[in-house]
Amino acid sequence: MHEVCRNNPVDGLDVVSYDGCNYIRGVEFGEWCVAFLNHGERFAVPTHIERHVKTDEAFVLLAGEATLLIGESRREVRMECGKIYNVSKGTWHQVVTAPGARCIIVENADTGSVNSERMDIDGE
Repeated sequence: MHEVCRNNPVDGLDVVSYDGCNYIRGVEFGEWCVAFLNHGERFAVPTHIERHVKTDEAFVLLAGEATLLIGESRREVRMECGKIYNVSKGTWHQVVTAPGARCIIVENADTGSVNSERMDIDGE
């Protein structure tokens, strides 16, 4: 199992990395969280979409290929490296990744099942 790697090369600086699969939180500060989302089986074929009722969620593709599914119609938005994709609160969404994809997510630290909704995707 891969874990977040933390390195403190200089006082006051934390360097955080993750080379595993799927989603894991890397840094939390105050009300915010920065997480890693690397390709994994969980994100290869979407089984559901979700929406967060209290907060936006931002995605940044660092490497590889990923697509955001937006809205109940699951409109496909192909992500480009280095661009910020901000999903507004209340918007249904899901990210779909290809092997090698590496993303960063910025979200509220309390984002989770308590303040989010999930809708399963029927086998189409």
